[in-house]
Amino acid sequence: MIDRLSRIYRSTVFRLSLIAAALFVASSFIVLGYIYYATVTTRLNEIDDGLEAELEEIEDLFSRGGANAVNQLAINRILSPSSPNLYLFQNGNSPATSNLEGDPIPESPKGPNETIQFVFEVRDTKTGMGSGEFHRARGRYQVLAPTTVIFVGRDVELIVTAAERVQRALLIAMLMAATLGIVSGAYVSGRFARRIDRFNRLATDIQGGDFKRRAPVTNSGDELDDLAQHLNGMLDHIDRLMSAMRYAGDSIAHDLRSPLTRLRTSLESTATQVKDPQAREALFDAADNATELLGTFESVLRIARLEAGDRRELLVNIDPQPVIDDLAELYEPSCEDARLGFISEIEAGHMIAADRGLLSQAVSNLLENAIKYTPKGGNIRLTLRKNRAGRVEINVSDDGPGIPTEQRERVKERFVRLEQSRSLPGTGLGLSLVQAVADLHRAEFSLSKSDIAKTGLKATLRFPRVRK
Repeated sequence: MIDRLSRIYRSTVFRLSLIAAALFVASSFIVLGYIYYATVTTRLNEIDDGLEAELEEIEDLFSRGGANAVNQLAINRILSPSSPNLYLFQNGNSPATSNLEGDPIPESPKGPNETIQFVFEVRDTKTGMGSGEFHRARGRYQVLAPTTVIFVGRDVELIVTAAERVQRALLIAMLMAATLGIVSGAYVSGRFARRIDRFNRLATDIQGGDFKRRAPVTNSGDELDDLAQHLNGMLDHIDRLMSAMRYAGDSIAHDLRSPLTRLRTSLESTATQVKDPQAREALFDAADNATELLGTFESVLRIARLEAGDRRELLVNIDPQPVIDDLAELYEPSCEDARLGFISEIEAGHMIAADRGLLSQAVSNLLENAIKYTPKGGNIRLTLRKNRAGRVEINVSDDGPGIPTEQRERVKERFVRLEQSRSLPGTGLGLSLVQAVADLHRAEFSLSKSDIAKTGLKATLRFPRVRK
C-alpha cells in the first residue's frame, strides 16, 4: 500500500494535479478575499467614516450649545426609528442618556478615533426593554469636556455574520479544492500510470528479446495512443532489421561451419599421414585452431539466439538447488587439480523461472572463469541463497586479481578481453553468454568486489521473484 501511494506521489500527472489544485485554491482565495473586502471591509470602513462624521457634528454642536444641546440630540436620535446608531451620553454625575442596556461597553476610550468592538443586548421595540438577543457592534468615543463623554456606535451583526459566512465559504472552498485535487489527481495519475506501466513492461520484454510485443492502442486518439503507434512502427522496423541481421549472421555461421569442419577433418587426417614430427605438430595445431574457431561461431550463434528470446517459452519454475549441486560436484575436482580451495553453500527450497540447461551453462562459465584467473592456493566459493529482498541469488566468488570497477560492464560485451588476460586462452564470449542468459531470464548479472578476500571478483545472478 505504501509503495503504491509512493508511486502515485512520484507520478508527474499527480504532481500536476496538485499544482492545478493549488492554483485553484489560490484563485478561490483571491476571489473570495475580494468578495470579503467588498462586502465586509468596505462596509465597515463606511460605518467608521459615518461614525467619525457624526462625532465631528456632535463636537461642533457641543461647542455651540453645550451639554444640553448634545443631550437633546442624543434623545431625539434614540427616539427616532430611522436612526440606526447606538448612543451613550454621559455628563458628569447626571444619568446617562443611552439606548444600550446596562453597561455593555467594558472598554474605556484609549485615544481619539479608536474603534471599539462590543456586544450589546437588543431592545424590544414594543416594551423598550432588553429582548435577550445580543448583537455585535462597533463604535467610537469622543471626549467633549473633562466630565462629558459621548459614545456613538452601530449594530454590525449582519455584516459580521456575512463576514463569517464568507470566511467559512473560503475555508470550505479551499478544503474542497484541495481534496478534489488530490482525489482527482490520484485517479487520473492511476489511470495514466497503468498505461505507462504497459509501456514499461513492453520495454522490459523487448529488452529481454521478445521483439514480437507491441504497445497497446486504446483508439482514444490521445497523445499516448500516438506514442504507442509510433513506438509500434519503430519496433516493427527494428524487428525487421534484427531478423535480417540474425538471418545474415546465422547464414554466415552455418555456411562457414561446414568448410571449417571439413578443414579440421582434413588437417587431422593429413597430420596422421605425415611422418615429419614438426609438420604433424603444425597440422594438429592448425586443426585445434579450427576447432577453437568453430567453438567461437557456436558461441556467437548461441548468444544471438538467446538475445532473440528464442528459448523464453522453455522457462519453467524450478528449484535451482539440484542444478547447482551438480555443478559443485562437477567443478570441485577441477579446483583440486588447479590447487584451488572450493566451498559451496547451497540452500534448497527456493524457486526461480529458468531453463535448466541455460542456467547450468551460465554458472559453468562463471566457474570456469574463476578457475582460470584465480592463482594457485586461492579459493572459489559457489553460493545459492535468497537475499533480504526475497530474490534468489547465485554467486561465484574468487580471490584472484579481479576486474577494475570501470571495466566491469565492458567485459560483458562480446570479444572484450582485458590486457592481463590476453595471454590466457579464450574468446571473450563467456561473460557475454552469461549476460544473454540473464537477460533471457529477466535476471540481473552484476560483477562486484569479492566477498571472500580483499582482491578478487564476485559474479552474481539475481533472479526475479516467482509467484507460487
